Amino acid sequence: MAISRRKFILGGTVVAVAAGAGILTPMLTREGRFVPGTPRHGFVEGTGGPLPKQDDVVVIGAGILGIMTAINLAERGLSVTIVEKGNIAGEQSSRFYGQAISYKMPDETFLLHHLGKHRWREMNAKVGIDTKSKDVGSDIPFRTKMIEGAELKQRLRGATTDWKIAGFEEDSGSFDPEVATFVMAEYAKKMGIKIFTNCAARGLETQAGVISDVVTEKGPIKTSRVVVAGGVWSRLFMQNLNVDVPTLPAYQSQQLISAAPNAPGGNVALPGGIFFREQADGTYATSPRVIVAPVVKESFTYGYKYLPLLALPDFPVHISLNEQLINSFMQSTHWDLNEESPFEKYRDMTALPDLPELNASLEKLKKEFPAFKESTLIDQWSGAMAIAPDENPIISDVKEYPGLVINTATGWGMTESPVSAEITADLLLGKKPVLDAKPFSLYRF
Repeated sequence: MAISRRKFILGGTVVAVAAGAGILTPMLTREGRFVPGTPRHGFVEGTGGPLPKQDDVVVIGAGILGIMTAINLAERGLSVTIVEKGNIAGEQSSRFYGQAISYKMPDETFLLHHLGKHRWREMNAKVGIDTKSKDVGSDIPFRTKMIEGAELKQRLRGATTDWKIAGFEEDSGSFDPEVATFVMAEYAKKMGIKIFTNCAARGLETQAGVISDVVTEKGPIKTSRVVVAGGVWSRLFMQNLNVDVPTLPAYQSQQLISAAPNAPGGNVALPGGIFFREQADGTYATSPRVIVAPVVKESFTYGYKYLPLLALPDFPVHISLNEQLINSFMQSTHWDLNEESPFEKYRDMTALPDLPELNASLEKLKKEFPAFKESTLIDQWSGAMAIAPDENPIISDVKEYPGLVINTATGWGMTESPVSAEITADLLLGKKPVLDAKPFSLYRF
């Protein structure tokens, strides 16, 4: 079989990935700033009334990881309170790209993704609501097959390039994160999980070496079990506990365009920065999938640990140098629990989208697939992630604080959340995790 171009496409309903090399591009004018925002499209009211005096578990953070962990714990018979500094899914959890794939995942996260896909496949029946997950999971084991000829042309119908070969991941799918997270939050509330919004956790109190209270801006909650699922804020919260969580911020811009009836469905990724994903309502999410990495204080202390990531295929990174560097040096990392914490100053934050990159990628998409020429722009946004040096999530006991588990540092939170929540709950309750948690340990670094 002759292949005239070096192209490899992976599908999940269709996903495509090109062989290549990581691209590091320093751009001092590149967007990469954190600004106040709001939840993207969805909104769920928090629980009203006063905080409980005590509870079995307190979860810090009402994003998808916190919500799914709380649900898992409640299913085990525990009473759970979630405290959130801003709104439910006010940051990254309504801004994920929404792919559910296992392909090219490293050994440590492969099963997280594979099991996550199958957990999501059962979710609609479980919660009795449409989570807007699409073609996620199947009854077959993970299987990627090579496709070419007529099958490939059909899956990439209307492409101007004569693509020669592809890999098709049969049990992949997608989510509409601006819907799915809020649906799961409503389900959590129906289970009796209390979610207090605009209620920042300032820190923890201990007695005799064990956790006794979570101190919030609205008062303390007595508990001996705590989960930190604060996304990009997890590192700062843990710094006040003198526990280092080595992560750096990373942003990724995306956009939503209107339906294109003759365009390919599913998920597609092509060489040259063409990525798109069909949503449940027929619209398309599309992104150049370029990581914007702002330079911050920690970039100088352990940024070198990220160099292996930059050598990975298909890992384009743009370095952004802006006021976030100054802000990182000015940011307080320690505060008393009776004073205002940084989390009360930054309720719902998001990164500014990289508009030139988004506009250029949309033009590439329309050139490759003329069916998109009539599509109109609906929304543009950027999501903020905290990434560990090996790009694997951190799901771990915290040895310094028995009864504390952290679940953070992932760019694939939607896909992983049902399984990472289960691992978190297992660790919190001293049970054998559903998957080996050692690769996700905070102490692996």
